Amino acid sequence: MDPLPDLTPEHFEILVTRELRKIGLDVSELRTHRCSQLPEPERGYLLELKGVVRGAGWQRRVLIACRRQHHAIVAADVELLREHLQEANAEAGLLFGAADFDPTALTAAQDSPLALLRVTDGRTAFDTSGWGTPGHYPAWLPAYCAQSVERDPLGQPRYQLLATGQAGVIVEPLRPRTKERRDA
Repeated sequence: MDPLPDLTPEHFEILVTRELRKIGLDVSELRTHRCSQLPEPERGYLLELKGVVRGAGWQRRVLIACRRQHHAIVAADVELLREHLQEANAEAGLLFGAADFDPTALTAAQDSPLALLRVTDGRTAFDTSGWGTPGHYPAWLPAYCAQSVERDPLGQPRYQLLATGQAGVIVEPLRPRTKERRDA
């Protein structure tokens, strides 16, 4: 079995664009806002991309944070994205993390125009998806895939592979919050 390619910032940007387009969103005006190495012990990086995401009758200026790190993504990582939204003059944010999400991250993103997504390797995604026999991978399988991150009934993160036509899993959290929506 071939090893996975390194998830470089360039590869991460391509992955984000591919996954958003796969679910039916258009990504345009994408440019690097920030790229920095994370301090120890994370041994990774933070790539922030600024652009516009559009769906049917809907569009937002977004800041897309791509976090490559070894430890789980926590509330402080979500708060950092929230702070950077204002700096980037963005209306909403997408946090793609190449690590698991701690339940505190989901709490921090609640009631904010933020969508959380986990990046996982394609083989793991295939093995847990029910698409076919685990361990037997088709040639079309990408090295990495994205999963939406939601809270399960016990308050723990639940991951669902993004699929064609699922733009709502990203669009819904990014819609402007109104009093009626918060109270619902």
